[in-house]
Amino acid sequence: MRKIEGFHTLWTAPYFKQNTEDTYSMQDYELLTMILSALMWRKMNGPITLYGDERAIDYVERQGIAHIWNGGIKEIDVPDRVSPRVFWAAGKLYALKKAKMPAVMVDLDLIVWKNIEKYIEGTNICAIHREGIYPDVYPGREFFNMKDGYAFDPGWSWDEPPVNTCMLYMADEQFKNYYVDSSINFMENCRETEENLCHMVFAEQRLLAMCAGREGKIISSFFPEAADIEGQDVFTHLWGYKNILKFNFQKRVEFNDRLCERIEREFPEETVIRELNVCR
Repeated sequence: MRKIEGFHTLWTAPYFKQNTEDTYSMQDYELLTMILSALMWRKMNGPITLYGDERAIDYVERQGIAHIWNGGIKEIDVPDRVSPRVFWAAGKLYALKKAKMPAVMVDLDLIVWKNIEKYIEGTNICAIHREGIYPDVYPGREFFNMKDGYAFDPGWSWDEPPVNTCMLYMADEQFKNYYVDSSINFMENCRETEENLCHMVFAEQRLLAMCAGREGKIISSFFPEAADIEGQDVFTHLWGYKNILKFNFQKRVEFNDRLCERIEREFPEETVIRELNVCR
């Protein structure tokens, strides 16, 4: 089996924009999902690295789970000029900038149950699926509030379907740098001060498609249509289900129990799970 390197990103700045605590914390279901995500990636695909800021690294070390990422833990530094309120996922772009390709960027709330070699073989870029250009999510260029002097590249096509990047494989280091630099340049030149979704998904998902189109890169999909995801058994993505878990205590208990049982059954050596006080 080919070893495929993966990486997680944990950037805490958005958390501290909404909370007054001195130290970072995660919901129990978020913590368990992150742990199982890393463990399953190790089992089915290869080494996985965690990129995080100083408070994130302190958190995983305090939880006693730093060893989960067998590719190591590396620090990222997102500059203050990138608003964590607007660009809540900016840490992923700075992690991608630091990571060496080929590699797979994996969201913390995504668990990959199978080996993905057959999906990425022969591809340069592979993501979960493409998305439609819905105007309320992906508006035109006139929507964006940018600093004087910033200009959208005239070589970018606004007709390219955006890319869902909850799992993203990239093989080409040079293209990766072009995309990430374009995204960071956009974020650093944005005047927006309040989160409205559109700016973040432009920086992460739409710009990837635009940059690929400009460079003649083909973006493959694990599942060409979003509807194809319903019947698949390759991955589980919490995404919107987190809102249910946050407010429905019974669902939360049931979900945590399932994850604890899976971790204990497949990874009995990970006794630290019991010490986290999230398993009954």
